[in-house]
Amino acid sequence: MVYFFVDIEATGVDLENDRIIQIALIRKEGNEITALSDLCFTDQKMSYAAMAVHHITPEMIKDGYWPYETDTFRALEKENDASNYFITHGNELDLAMLENEELEIKMKCIDTDKCSRHLLKDAENYKLQTLRYQYGLYKIEKQRAEELGIGEVRAHDALSDVLWHYLLFEFLLEKVEGDADKLVHLTQTPILLEKITFGKYKNKNLTFEELFATDPGDFVWMYNHIARDWSDLEHTVEYWLKTNPRYWKEALEGRKRVMWNE
Repeated sequence: MVYFFVDIEATGVDLENDRIIQIALIRKEGNEITALSDLCFTDQKMSYAAMAVHHITPEMIKDGYWPYETDTFRALEKENDASNYFITHGNELDLAMLENEELEIKMKCIDTDKCSRHLLKDAENYKLQTLRYQYGLYKIEKQRAEELGIGEVRAHDALSDVLWHYLLFEFLLEKVEGDADKLVHLTQTPILLEKITFGKYKNKNLTFEELFATDPGDFVWMYNHIARDWSDLEHTVEYWLKTNPRYWKEALEGRKRVMWNE
């Protein structure tokens, strides 16, 4: 089996319209580990917000190959089957950007962000850089980088990010006694969210439990209008609604009306 640790930089964060400008990966098969990184050409305009994060400019990619022509893309394409593993810190953007280039990942997916939320309950937050420092990954990164031929290690560099979630994966793997398929299962398991971090409640440090105690009707609205496209939110809202049969019934009836009108 082969493990692919992947990070993709793109022209922006629009999952349907933005395109890949860099692919970096670490390929691990047994004791054999290699690292690859390619800048990619695209004719899609790059957002300035994206440039501010990854510091890749149009001039840097103008003479590059299209994503599907790069060594990194071809490596993923060649071994894209269900016996192998595709590992990222947050699966959604990476999978969407590859699909935009007509590569649908068939490998077993592991999201180190989601697995961390399940397994590392004491984490200050689940940003890769926070986890890097809180769990001491930075202490071994230099040696691993040298072994892989990775030069400077820096935040928001695709190959550096791959190295960090490779180290995070190894740390999480210890938590599940070396069973990678348990991490696949956790990736597919919805999370019961604690705090509300969006909409009118953003930055108010309010928990779902606190809101349900004061405004359960808002949960009915969330269930019918925004939860369907966010599995963790749907799981959380459904969990609290089911504690009150009246509001759960109201939510189910509302969902039927919404689907009927679509």
